[in-house]
Amino acid sequence: MTTAPTKAVTAVTTDTLRLALKPSNEEILEFITKSPDDCLQFRNSDGSIDLDGVGEMMVDIERKKNIDDHPFSISQGNDGRWRTRVLDETAKTGRRQIVKSTRENLEDAIVEHYLRTDERLTRIRMTLRDLYPKWLKYKALHNAETYIPRIESEWNRFYKNSSIVDKPIRDLKKLELDEWAHSLIRENDMTKTQYYNMSLIMRQCLDYAVDLEIIDENQFRKVNVDGRRMFRKLRKKKDCTQVYSKDEVIILFQKAWNDFEFSTRLVYRLAPLALMFQFFTGVRIGELCALKFTDIENGILSVSRMLQKDTDKVVEHTKSHEDREVILTDGALELVEIARRYQEEHDCKSEYIFSITEKPLEYREVNALLKKYCKSADILYRPSHSSRKTYISSLIDAGININTVRSYAGHADERTTYFNYCYDRTPDAEKKQLLEKALA
Repeated sequence: MTTAPTKAVTAVTTDTLRLALKPSNEEILEFITKSPDDCLQFRNSDGSIDLDGVGEMMVDIERKKNIDDHPFSISQGNDGRWRTRVLDETAKTGRRQIVKSTRENLEDAIVEHYLRTDERLTRIRMTLRDLYPKWLKYKALHNAETYIPRIESEWNRFYKNSSIVDKPIRDLKKLELDEWAHSLIRENDMTKTQYYNMSLIMRQCLDYAVDLEIIDENQFRKVNVDGRRMFRKLRKKKDCTQVYSKDEVIILFQKAWNDFEFSTRLVYRLAPLALMFQFFTGVRIGELCALKFTDIENGILSVSRMLQKDTDKVVEHTKSHEDREVILTDGALELVEIARRYQEEHDCKSEYIFSITEKPLEYREVNALLKKYCKSADILYRPSHSSRKTYISSLIDAGININTVRSYAGHADERTTYFNYCYDRTPDAEKKQLLEKALA
């Protein structure tokens, strides 16, 4: 019958044993990869060792073996101090002298030297699979919580089962990385954005390896992809599927107002007002839910926090991590005043504009109402993000300076505003009239 290992045995980890090992000795390196059960059998075959002390004895034995295998002599000088040499590639002669006051201290220094050598060996053999968890932890310090699951999803899809992540990072050459990247692009018919998201792990992990001095240069930075030939071209979606027309907005506003005034089934009484407010301001849905009365001063809305969808937590930053200000129209200010009066009249005052409790408006509630109104009016449903697109497109149609539109939208680059949020809301009949006038 096999005896279960004690805590003392299972505590003897590879890292503990490495303190006493010389990594150049293949026999010893093979030994430290054994399981705790194998280690137990290795030292308990004659039944004479106390199991509680087996861990310490194993370390002592391997430490002695390390000292015995030390290739240079250990001697005591006339000054009473102990000396030896160790190999050191950084020294001019390739060797370095160690001097200590006692033999025990000298042996400690020898073991420490081989430990450092072993750590260097570990770094040389480090793979992307080894480095990824360390890099992800580092990445989490600099990014929002919701960003990390997106990275993990990319890892599981493109890296986890790939052989390239098990190859030593030092051995990854440009040609191999180039073939890996182009193969993934072809196999998955990637767009430019998809490739950027996928390659971020390889790109930044190897940058991290440079910072850790595992490698001198990130070879992946040399990989070039011809975007015009390789990436799947994205066709911009039809305008009518992305924004609401002027007539549709009027219908939605009528339904939202009727719901607020007469419905007895609404749990979130102020949600219809929030729905209309988004059309007036273009704020993101998470920002909308977390808006407070204190965010408005002199007719200007300060957008500085949001409700996270995945955690239901209010965080003091926006998606772009930059605060912004939006000038409010009279219609938007009127909605805020109506919400304030409702809270006062029903004794349910909240710091959040569109809530009647201490908690912010729920993330899904505006979309639920939007879907309900679209269905009852036989309008194509587009989620609340289309309300934001409608707002931004309306500003562009009105000829407002693009930098102002970009600022109100909370975009870092006006190219994002133009490419992803600029849609024509003009009805076909009106477009024809404009064409006739333009070409007359």
